[in-house]
Amino acid sequence: MIYRFLGKTGMQVSVISYGNMTFNKDTPEDVDTCLECITKLYKKGVNYFDTAEIYGLGKAENVLGKCLKKTGWNRKDYVLSTKIYRCGNKPNDLMLSRKHIIEGATASLERLKLDYADILFAHRYDPITPMEETCRAFNWLIEQGKAFYWGTSEWSAEQIMEAFECCDRLGLARPVVEQSEYNMFVRERFEGELAPMFEKYEYGTTIWSPLAGGYLTGKYNDGTIPVDGRYAEGKWDPKIVERKNKTYIGDDKEKFLKRLKGLGEIANELKCTQAQLALAWTIVNKDVSTAIIGSTKTAQVEDSLGAMEVVKKWTPEIEKKIEDLMKNAPKPAMDFRAWKPLPPRRSVAVEYPKS
Repeated sequence: MIYRFLGKTGMQVSVISYGNMTFNKDTPEDVDTCLECITKLYKKGVNYFDTAEIYGLGKAENVLGKCLKKTGWNRKDYVLSTKIYRCGNKPNDLMLSRKHIIEGATASLERLKLDYADILFAHRYDPITPMEETCRAFNWLIEQGKAFYWGTSEWSAEQIMEAFECCDRLGLARPVVEQSEYNMFVRERFEGELAPMFEKYEYGTTIWSPLAGGYLTGKYNDGTIPVDGRYAEGKWDPKIVERKNKTYIGDDKEKFLKRLKGLGEIANELKCTQAQLALAWTIVNKDVSTAIIGSTKTAQVEDSLGAMEVVKKWTPEIEKKIEDLMKNAPKPAMDFRAWKPLPPRRSVAVEYPKS
């Protein structure tokens, strides 16, 4: 396993991590399967696990808490994050007021059966609550030993800078990490807007949906929805499917399927699965601290771990072949002194495991 520092902190996280968003019913089956998945990952060196209060309105945290208790792992040997946004329908059950941040984090820790979280995320930006109130609340939790770090999730660069300014002015702990969507189809924010945050401030990242909600696994290459897929009838909200289709497919389904099939061919050349190729593509980007997978089956977990072998094989030729196929890299900024585009921010960092 490869480990990277989480941004500018001294804490290291495995480049593959696990999120249990789909285990949000808190059934015995959820607990058993989640336990199998995290145990298999932990044995292979994965040390970072992610959840959120909004996943099943606390049920996913309940599941992960039960699983962690069953493992008997030493608390110092893994990294745990949860995210604060909403966990109820009452007026103060949502967003980033001091009241909800502190009460929400307290309830999350109770469900997780833990004394502290390594990272607490502000799951979305709150346009109503004053930034000072939000920053003071997360800082208070850190000072009380309820968290070591705090971060942002799906915040813009401008919003993150607003938090930086507020924390610096008040002498509070800055956020250190952003959790944002990043995969072969969704690149604009990560490689474009957020690039200065990585370059200038060494902001950490815990990226989600590296397999584009399953589209990059190879299951959808023929244009049909498999009966056991995430988007099979009755398994997913049609409105979400429509949003995902617009996000990834755009207006040209034929072009979308051509890209998927092309990625399948590249994966065959490398003797790996398409999912392993897609996951490795995110991991080799040096701006990715860790890529969160959300596998619901142990077979999927094993397949994801195989991405580490693909990382070892990565070359500029593979990178170029994928770029030539996708043709969706964000437009680079201009260097007007030399009147030419600046180098793209996506930068391959091939690292080999120490053991």
